[in-house]
Amino acid sequence: MVATTMRKFSSYIMREVLPLYGAGLAAFMLLLLGYFLLNLLADILARGVPPSLVSQYLLYSLPVAAGPAIPLALLFATLLGLTRLTQDSEVKAALLLGVGPGRFLMPMLLLGLLIAGIGFINNNVVIPWSQQRALQIQKDILLQSPEVFLETGSFFQDSLGRSIFIEKLNPEGGFENITVIQSGGSAGPKEIISAASGQPDEESGVWNLKGIRFSTYRDNRLILDAQAETALLPVRQLSVSDTSQQTLRYLPLRELIARIRSSGQGEALAEWTALHQKISEPVAAVAFAVFSLAVALVSFRRAAGLGLVAVLFLTFIYYATWTLADVVGRNGLVPGWFAGWLAVALYAVVGGVLLVYSWRR
Repeated sequence: MVATTMRKFSSYIMREVLPLYGAGLAAFMLLLLGYFLLNLLADILARGVPPSLVSQYLLYSLPVAAGPAIPLALLFATLLGLTRLTQDSEVKAALLLGVGPGRFLMPMLLLGLLIAGIGFINNNVVIPWSQQRALQIQKDILLQSPEVFLETGSFFQDSLGRSIFIEKLNPEGGFENITVIQSGGSAGPKEIISAASGQPDEESGVWNLKGIRFSTYRDNRLILDAQAETALLPVRQLSVSDTSQQTLRYLPLRELIARIRSSGQGEALAEWTALHQKISEPVAAVAFAVFSLAVALVSFRRAAGLGLVAVLFLTFIYYATWTLADVVGRNGLVPGWFAGWLAVALYAVVGGVLLVYSWRR
């Protein structure tokens, strides 16, 4: 009888949270996808790119938007759902019937682990698969409307994480005064390629450069300085936004680990950060489940529930902390493991402390 009651209670919590999770997931995906395409989509449509290509690009970009949305939606849903239970005195009724805090914790942990598993599969299987196709479509868009991405006087990125600067675009489609920089994080640039002029070869996906100067650096010291009349530069999947770190996170796990092993000591700063983020992002769902339950139990004890504004604020703190840690981690200001796990650890530690506090009360 008791076991049946506990199962019904766990199912009741799930039925309370899952609809909110579905709504939150859809909302976060739309917001993140809109932000992701804000500076790209309007310009593409204005320049006459076929709607079919745009639709395909949006479709294959959905898993990328779902990456952070999958755990964030759980934080939103559990905070909102459990707050509703406390405000309607359902938590109080359950405790009076002998349901201990542990009975609240078990379904929340199971839900967190389920969402974490879905997020891990999305990050390490679905996203690498979809990004390969999205980048191919992006290449097709570039070939049909290169001016969408190439703007004079601004840096943009390629799929290898290189920063590329073009001083001038010719009416015939050629470039003048091109600079290609391979970043080395806090250690300074690894390579700098300068070219007086260039011409894209759309079929081969390369640039034919002329008047080349190639410089290689190590620890901000010049170790190689060479010149050449012509060179071929493979450049694919261009974007004006800074997507070098995102591209690393979208790589398959084995490929990302291989890049770390092939890099020198202390050089794979962005790769280490991306590796930890690929793992910590889905694991955040478990931390959110514990944190939400702890907040609900504490607010129940103090007879003070959370409103929608407070729920959104707690959700925003995670995203802001994640973004800040991402920037300082890929630039080598903090270790990759610290940057990758900071936001998750913040909610896990605070949630654990609040849970112990409410449990003892």
